[in-house]
Amino acid sequence: MKIKYDQILKGSIALIITVACLFIVQAVWQNYVVDLPIDKALNDIDGVLSVTMDDGHKMNESTAIYVTLDNTANLQKTYKEISTKIEQTLKGREYTLEIKDNRSPELEQAYYDIHYYIQKSIVDGDFPQLEVKVSEKADLAGAAAKVYVDEQNIYLQLVKNNSFLYSVVARQSDQKGGKL
Repeated sequence: MKIKYDQILKGSIALIITVACLFIVQAVWQNYVVDLPIDKALNDIDGVLSVTMDDGHKMNESTAIYVTLDNTANLQKTYKEISTKIEQTLKGREYTLEIKDNRSPELEQAYYDIHYYIQKSIVDGDFPQLEVKVSEKADLAGAAAKVYVDEQNIYLQLVKNNSFLYSVVARQSDQKGGKL
C-alpha cells in the first residue's frame, strides 16, 4: 500500500479546518452565552463601573471575575447582588470574584492597621469589638468606616475624600490543616 502525499495533505487540511472551527465555536459560545450575560447583568447593578473576566486556559479552571466598584453606600448589599447575578448566569460553574476599588496609600495603611482585628474577630466572634476598633483606626486616618457581618463574610468599607477601599473577608476557610 503506497501512501499518497495528496491524501495526507487533504487529511491534514481537513483536521486543521475542523480544529479551527471548534475553537471559533467555543469562542463565540463563551462570548455570547457567558461573557455578555454576566457583563450585562452586573453593569445593571448600582455602583458597578466595569466588569472584566478571565476564563483561564484550561477546561476545569474557574472563571475569574473582576468587578470595579464606584463609591457604594452598602458593600454587603452590592456584593451579595453581584454574587447572586453571577451564580444565576454561570449556573454552577466555579468562579472567583475580586472587587476592585479606588484605594489610596492612606486607606491601605488604615486597612493594614485594622486587618488584625478582623482576623481576631473571625476567631473569637467578637464583632461588636471589631466595630469599635475599626471606627477608632478609621478616625485616626481621617476616614469613614462601615463594617457589615453575615454568615459567610466580613465586609469593610473605608472612605476618605474621593478614595475608597473595599475588603470582603471570608469568615470560614475551606482549607484543612495548616499552610506554611
